[in-house]
Amino acid sequence: MPISAEKYEFAKDNILTMEDAVKKIEELKKENKKIGLCHGGFDMLHPGHVRHFISAKKFCDVLFVSITSDFFVTMRKGGGRPVFPDYLRAYMAANISSVDFVIISDYKSAVEVLNIIKPSFYIKGPDFISKTTPGINAERAAIRNTGGDILYTEDIKLSSTDIIRYIKENIDKKKILICLDRDGTLIEDRDYLGKNDVWAEDIILKNNVVNALFYLQTKYLTTKLVISNQSGVAKKYFDCRRVEEINRFIGNLLTDKGIKIDSWQYCPDIDKKYAEKNRDKFELDKNFVKEKTVRKPGTDMIFNGLNEIKRDIKEFDIIIVFGDKNDDSALAKNIGGVFIDSKLQYEKMIEIIDGIFS
Repeated sequence: MPISAEKYEFAKDNILTMEDAVKKIEELKKENKKIGLCHGGFDMLHPGHVRHFISAKKFCDVLFVSITSDFFVTMRKGGGRPVFPDYLRAYMAANISSVDFVIISDYKSAVEVLNIIKPSFYIKGPDFISKTTPGINAERAAIRNTGGDILYTEDIKLSSTDIIRYIKENIDKKKILICLDRDGTLIEDRDYLGKNDVWAEDIILKNNVVNALFYLQTKYLTTKLVISNQSGVAKKYFDCRRVEEINRFIGNLLTDKGIKIDSWQYCPDIDKKYAEKNRDKFELDKNFVKEKTVRKPGTDMIFNGLNEIKRDIKEFDIIIVFGDKNDDSALAKNIGGVFIDSKLQYEKMIEIIDGIFS
């Protein structure tokens, strides 16, 4: 989560659910009131936001502000955003005198909000007047289809993104390298995932780890590598294309959760000594039997991943390794990092993470 606090401490009567907002607007329209809507992330509320709300209120009798939920802000803005969680952003907006009601929108864009609450006016800043992006065009169509109009203020633009960029460039923020095991860590463990053609049905993300990653990327500058031993290739259970197909599939699932993996690394090989010791247990592909491999707990895959994305390990303040096996714990030790067991509850993971820099 972003910067947090107990939700109940920030409750206000003018922060409405979407359902209650619809009812309130229906009541207000029966009184011939003109309803305005401003929509956005409104992260790190600043004078530009306040001025926008003041100007918007001049167009209407009652001003609603819809605040985009944390999930969709992160989807759009990336790691580290939002700075404040949605209920705090809603609380701040709800305390501005020109704002009458606030909604937290759990939708990707304003289009859904416009279709649901049907305001009289959808109010944007002047920088949107000449924009013809698919997003703003869809919003223009939505407000027209609901019988309303889009209006524009004349305020000077002041951007949260620009402010946050300035802070990032001028205030030190810890950089963390996150190394993740795949099977049993990012996803529930399956015996040689990919061995069967219906492998996609077996993939279940581990929410405790996914939520911990989300938490980390909201507080720190994170780089995320997946480091995976895939001996199933050497054992002829599947090929490298299958491994990479599965990695892409998992990557898409994570993207939907607002998490982007910077590099996927895997080792399809097994070492010669292991092969000789187990030669009667399974058939082996000799192309993947090597004198020396990059398997965990060796650190080669970490450096290969960093080289792929043109990063230097010296850039990072700390390395965190998430895993479920002794190889992962040993990898953390070998790279000089902190190990977090993927079997831990989310709350315990956060306790460990917060303790690193305390």
